Amino acid sequence: MLKEISPEDSNNVQLIHDVTSDKCLNTSSNTYTNIANNVTQLFISDQDIAKLFLVFCSLCGVIALTGCLGNAITMATYLSMKLKDGVMISFFGLAVSDFLYDVTMLAIVVSDGLYMLERKSSFKTWFLVEPFGVYVFCSNIGVMIYLVTILTTTFIAIIRCLCVSMPLQFRNLLTRRRSVWCIAIFSLVSVVSYVPILLNMTMQESFDMSINSTRYRLKISPYREEIKTAIWISRDLLVTLITEVIVIVCVVIMIKNLQTATKFRNQSVNYSIHPTLPCVTVFGIENKSDSTQIINTLEPNTKHINIQSNKMSTKDVSVVQQVMLISSIYIVCNMPKILINMALFFVPDLALEKPYQNVYLTVVGIMELFQAFNSSFNICVYLKFNSKFRKHLCIFNKQKCFHFVNI
Repeated sequence: MLKEISPEDSNNVQLIHDVTSDKCLNTSSNTYTNIANNVTQLFISDQDIAKLFLVFCSLCGVIALTGCLGNAITMATYLSMKLKDGVMISFFGLAVSDFLYDVTMLAIVVSDGLYMLERKSSFKTWFLVEPFGVYVFCSNIGVMIYLVTILTTTFIAIIRCLCVSMPLQFRNLLTRRRSVWCIAIFSLVSVVSYVPILLNMTMQESFDMSINSTRYRLKISPYREEIKTAIWISRDLLVTLITEVIVIVCVVIMIKNLQTATKFRNQSVNYSIHPTLPCVTVFGIENKSDSTQIINTLEPNTKHINIQSNKMSTKDVSVVQQVMLISSIYIVCNMPKILINMALFFVPDLALEKPYQNVYLTVVGIMELFQAFNSSFNICVYLKFNSKFRKHLCIFNKQKCFHFVNI
């Protein structure tokens, strides 16, 4: 059975409404309200959290809008490149998940802004659909989509790490078919694992006392929090932590292999820069012409050794650099999420409807900023390290753009 969430109801998550107003609304437990307010005021007041929300909305809006544009260009460019190999398909899948996450972030910013407008006008200005309900839905959809970004980034890092550390065994591991299947599985796991939470939420038409009228409002099942806790442990806490460790290990291995490849390349150059050699005695041969003949005979073998010692081609180095930078950005931007998840074990009151709810909302806002950044600027990495991507970039290559539009 679903129960209604209203600005006057203290049940479930609706207390988030109070942090954007000048004072907390009355609840059924005045003792709880006073305790929560007194503790929260020591750190972040309700007035401060309202200002922070405005800052978060502004920053997230700019970042998400930039990310939508950048990821749209990335998807169009990779499509113009015909997605010829598994690497392209993997990067294309990452761009799709990042684009969808940025779209949800824009929806979160807009809905949160509309809700703050309602609160500021004391609900004299209101909308037919409850903005806070839209905010909650978009936030949950964003969590669902972001798992695809996490899994895809980890997948790319693992495959590229195997290819550079054991090229003979895993050179052709990332095929187009395998990439498509893996991204499809990641998307399916992300959706299926979060559907139980979404099924316990709905937007239904009901009477809203704050506006003295009927509109579509958020309703939540009393079982949602129990389901969310169970899913959170396996989905957010464990998966996020494990993938973070895996990506860190992969980045370290790729850095070492890249350094080794650079060292071999420099050695190869040093071996091939001597056009002539002085007269030497080889097996009793002292004549310059004879020694030159021996050197000419050995030269093809020297070139063969140089080619073998150069383990990574220029293309491989470029791909490794892309993956390393994308993975490094992911590691940094994913750290707030891990810290929040771990902190919940040690500070149970760091949550909604708890004494430290304003602190919780602040760190969640910071987490969303980092996640939005992680999903918005991969195009800069492609432009820096991928010459083929620059060549096919749709906004500069008019012929490709025209061809893509007509497809």
